[in-house]
Amino acid sequence: MDERERVFAELRKHNIRITRQRRAIIDVLEGKHLTIQDIYTELKKRGYNNLGTVYNNIDFLLEHKIVAQIFINGKKHYDLTIDDKSHSADSHIHVTCRVNNNIVEINDSKIFEQIKNNAIFKNFTISKLQLVVEGVCIHFDKETCRKDDACFINNLGRAR
Repeated sequence: MDERERVFAELRKHNIRITRQRRAIIDVLEGKHLTIQDIYTELKKRGYNNLGTVYNNIDFLLEHKIVAQIFINGKKHYDLTIDDKSHSADSHIHVTCRVNNNIVEINDSKIFEQIKNNAIFKNFTISKLQLVVEGVCIHFDKETCRKDDACFINNLGRAR
């Protein structure tokens, strides 16, 4: 059983349904970081036309840690957390380019451990750690940066 089905089975044990709309949102989010409007646009292509239902289902998915909400470049984005064993809703690092809005996840347990083991947190148990790193490449050139194959962020994502 894959991770997604394991999560769904656990929810079903508590009489919580995974509706078609919830599955559609999960499918739309796979491998992407999307805003509510982006999710809604994709769902409309699949025949789901109620924005209120999207908001309600996003709240449900957040509550059950199936997705994480992150603020990137001043906007709320949603990220699927159940299919990637290298991170969870409570442990994320996102790196984003302010020029082309590319978003890449960095899942390096050493970074999390360095932060959690820092002396400043000696008497504090960290239960959630989400970082958003925004910036611009040092070789910043607007035209070069907009090309995906030249984007530092995209290349960083491929190096993982």
